[in-house]
Amino acid sequence: MNILHISDIHFRRKYEACDEGYKGMLAKMQNPLIPLEQCLKQLQQQTVLDLVIISGDLTEDGDVEDYRYLREWLKDFLGDTKVVVTLGNHDIKEHFRAGWCNEAASAEPYNQVEYLPDFTVIAFDNSCYGHADGIVDEQQFQWLKKTLEREKNQPIVLVTHHHLLAHQSSIPEWPGAERFLQLIAPYNISCILNGHTHHTFNDDIAGIPYFTVSSMSFVGEDEGDGLVRFEERHGYNLYHLQQGRVTQQTTENFLSGHVLKTLDMSK
Repeated sequence: MNILHISDIHFRRKYEACDEGYKGMLAKMQNPLIPLEQCLKQLQQQTVLDLVIISGDLTEDGDVEDYRYLREWLKDFLGDTKVVVTLGNHDIKEHFRAGWCNEAASAEPYNQVEYLPDFTVIAFDNSCYGHADGIVDEQQFQWLKKTLEREKNQPIVLVTHHHLLAHQSSIPEWPGAERFLQLIAPYNISCILNGHTHHTFNDDIAGIPYFTVSSMSFVGEDEGDGLVRFEERHGYNLYHLQQGRVTQQTTENFLSGHVLKTLDMSK
């Protein structure tokens, strides 16, 4: 079974015209659906995608109509291919439910459980709009514990938005990472997937394969003293699973060399 993993699309139907700051950086960026379309076309020529996982920051600022547009755009490309989503710190839960899910707005965490023949995917919401590092309350941890216990007879693919390891990025790891890793330790975890950093990173945690995927939009390179160089860059991960285990992992990164802006993020 083949799983496509993408993240951090930061989609907006129209980016605000601006010359200054973060918005000015976005205004210079190509629409992320352009590289996403190129990637999907390339993949569809090479393989059959059984599942697509998007690990957060679907939109730039959580607009209802942006979610609705992105959902329909993906459906046109993917057809009946299953899509599993978790939310990032740029996503607004109420607007996501209205635009993506076509259901009543709710600020409750968006957790998703998807059943495949040989494994189960659990997308765990560790995001909070306006809190870049993510926040999870006790109720969320209890939900995860109960869900893992219920699904313990199957291999489990775990998806979060925020990364879990301090050494992988200058961006702080999710504050709940230690508790999360202790909680999942007794269970049959095939792999952990996430995004948020916009940088590819592979490791293992207590023998569990751990994959952070590139963004589908831009990347920030830390130049020190609070300066961040933003570049247009995108990529994806492709995993092949047999009997619920990752037997092959491919990372594709596309570097345009296009520097968008260098910003002082300490201000």
